[in-house]
Amino acid sequence: MSKVAGQPPTNTLSRVVDLLVEHRIKLDALERVLKETNPLAHELYLGTIKNLRAQRAAEVNRVLTQTLESQPAES
Repeated sequence: MSKVAGQPPTNTLSRVVDLLVEHRIKLDALERVLKETNPLAHELYLGTIKNLRAQRAAEVNRVLTQTLESQPAES
């Protein structure tokens, strides 16, 4: 990220964190509504989230392994 008009990058980071928190609150509220209105769809949603988390973890591990293997060994 670049600095915008002399603003420190912490302002940008703070705005990003605020947006992430706001969206998390909205997702939690929507999940609660889904659970109350359609339990079957809620279970499908939870299964999908579990699969996506597993995929994300596998991808992070793959990238970290690749990064560590590509770095030259220190003497």
